Amino acid sequence: MRFLKFTALAPLAALCLLSTEAPAAPIACQLAEVYACTAAGCQKSSPQANNLPAAVELNVKQKNLFSGLFGGEGILHSGDVYEDEKVLILHGRRALQTWTAVVDKTTGSYSGSVSQIGQSFTQFGTCTGIE
Repeated sequence: MRFLKFTALAPLAALCLLSTEAPAAPIACQLAEVYACTAAGCQKSSPQANNLPAAVELNVKQKNLFSGLFGGEGILHSGDVYEDEKVLILHGRRALQTWTAVVDKTTGSYSGSVSQIGQSFTQFGTCTGIE
């Protein structure tokens, strides 16, 4: 009886494990707003004031968040990717920092964050090159 239940659920489990094909080229995202946050609250800021690039590239195949400067070296890596027909989510870490990037595949709307103990940067912008 257990074998029959497993056999019936195996095709469904296999469908859940299929991955969608990731974009071959990095996705370019221009940052429109950046907020620097601590436990005391958040303040609107500029990328330059916080040593952040004004644009980022999301490299889905390599699971990296790249600096937008001159193609940049992978500044944040060791990530995971989730993708469906509506949204693309990347997240990962480097040392004691964690990062996320969420892109609406229909509109190109981007939300991202870089966090470490005591401080977090939240970014909003628009991406191109999604499909």
